Amino acid sequence: MSKTFAAQLSTAQQRTLALALLLLVVLAGLALLFGPVVLLHRHYDTAIDDLSDRLERYHRVAAQAPELRRALEVMREKDGRRFFLKNTAGNLAGAELQDLVRAAIENNGGRITTSQNPAAREDGRFRNVAVNVQFFASSPVLAKILQALDSQQPHIVVDNLTVRPLNAFRGFRPVAGQEPDNNVQLDASAWAYPEPGKPAVSAK
Repeated sequence: MSKTFAAQLSTAQQRTLALALLLLVVLAGLALLFGPVVLLHRHYDTAIDDLSDRLERYHRVAAQAPELRRALEVMREKDGRRFFLKNTAGNLAGAELQDLVRAAIENNGGRITTSQNPAAREDGRFRNVAVNVQFFASSPVLAKILQALDSQQPHIVVDNLTVRPLNAFRGFRPVAGQEPDNNVQLDASAWAYPEPGKPAVSAK
């Protein structure tokens, strides 16, 4: 403020102007002092709101955890069941296993002569179902049959295998380009879940 301009003002005007300038300086000082505090407060308000929103989402997810866990158990159960026979009744499970073994043999060139199902037995939490099959097959055909059984779903186990070559006498010579047949006896088994309401018991 120049002295000429101040001299033109009355004493009251000079006091008013001085007070206005003082107030302006005070406001500027307060702005410099509290401005960062206000900005920091606003920053924390935003952070708190964001954290609250995240916590709310986490709570919603946590509330769904039991339902998601049950769904996961159902998926695991379905995935595990593919290794077991579909039928739970002993006679139906035996027929299912017999059909699977018959298909593996006949689809690969074997010729079944006899097939029978022993009685199913309880094996811990599950039921063990078996089938005894006798058939004719050459060695290459038998290899294909065993591979088919090994890759089968449900899981089939070959418990016993007896192979007796036909025409196995001294001096026998097979026809060129033709594999001789074998007489094969095969015991296979698979597992089934117990019937509903009839839990399996431990095998003695």
